[in-house]
Amino acid sequence: MKQIVNKRYQESYDETVLENGLRVILWHKPHYEKSLFMMVTPFGAKDLSQYDAQGNIVHHPSGIAHFLEHKMFMMQGQDVMRMFSDMGANVNAFTSYQETAYYTSTSGDPKQPLELLLDFVQELDIDDASVEKEKGIITSELHMYQEMSDQRLIMETYASLFQTHPLRYDIAGDDESIRATTKEQLYRCYEMNYHPSNMILICVSAHDSEQLLDIIRANQAKKQFPPAPQMKPVEIEEPLAVARKEYNFAMDISVPKLSVAYKLSGIPEPYERLRMEWMVRFLLDANFTSLYPQYQTWLDKGWINDFCGCDIEIGEDYGLLMFYAETSQQAQFITLCEECYQRLTQGMIEPQLMEQLKKRYFAQSVRAMNSFDDIAISFARNYFHGADMFRTIDLLKELDEQVAIQAGRYLSNRERAIVRLLQKNNG
Repeated sequence: MKQIVNKRYQESYDETVLENGLRVILWHKPHYEKSLFMMVTPFGAKDLSQYDAQGNIVHHPSGIAHFLEHKMFMMQGQDVMRMFSDMGANVNAFTSYQETAYYTSTSGDPKQPLELLLDFVQELDIDDASVEKEKGIITSELHMYQEMSDQRLIMETYASLFQTHPLRYDIAGDDESIRATTKEQLYRCYEMNYHPSNMILICVSAHDSEQLLDIIRANQAKKQFPPAPQMKPVEIEEPLAVARKEYNFAMDISVPKLSVAYKLSGIPEPYERLRMEWMVRFLLDANFTSLYPQYQTWLDKGWINDFCGCDIEIGEDYGLLMFYAETSQQAQFITLCEECYQRLTQGMIEPQLMEQLKKRYFAQSVRAMNSFDDIAISFARNYFHGADMFRTIDLLKELDEQVAIQAGRYLSNRERAIVRLLQKNNG
């Protein structure tokens, strides 16, 4: 077991890899009562095509990662959530485009919840009848989210930006893909992506690491696993052009909403990607928040209200920058977004403001290490992207005027999509 100590952040963890390939992280949190255990696979909603061990391409229906997450919560005919509840522990899971995670937390003895987490994640127990029943549940959930105007605006924006990238699909898929999902596909997907060697277990706890590792080793020693699957993702070829330059749709809302989104290229190298993302966030704060001198004027003129914001997301093979607002003055909002984007491409930011933002984001990052969930999720995501979690925070020190100029150049190659959410005409 290898111990990692970071004196700057006063944090430490132990790391080991078991014989079956499961990577275990034991993060020390002395003086806390709570323990959190999270198992993560880097299989998410975007992983719709993978090479198998023979080099064949296996295609999965959209939404299968989320479908599989749903089906994991039955084990030998028992409701896993109820089993955790009977232990006095909480359990939950989530599927993103990048990963699927299962986690439990408890303030009591961690042994039983930790073992149950390992047991239910490492066993898929489904039949045709249960799969068919789940389709109705997932479809209802999908339709519920589609009735949420903010969620729908985001998904229509993604569908407008991307032509082939799986981000154009909802994480849950669509009605057709849900109906088409079979038990055989779920098992194949599970076998390809849930092998211990493909997963990471993160334990955040005040309990002794050696004792927790003994529990994990004993649990894994009882189980037999097939050889690790030799699979890899299929490279996604996404055209530069957006799928839809403009798209309008209507819902039952009181005030129209819209998004103005810019399609960017991906950045494969993890630290360069994070450096660009940090810097673009700085530029957005300087040009599209209350830090910008004209922001109050936008409010006074009614161009924006409290529902207004922006976001940047950069992946290995995609990138996007989105402005969104609730406003009846949509033409004015589009104009100010375009003007803001032009300022971003210049990569200009006052040195004093940059230092202020460095301190703000550094403080937020350090504070997040008091959250067990944030520790586990951040560690897993950085691990699967080949990055060190502490190093990603240290990158803030490296941001300067030259990086700002580089970020401006990065933003200069883009395509734009506009999505308008209009009021439904009920007359």
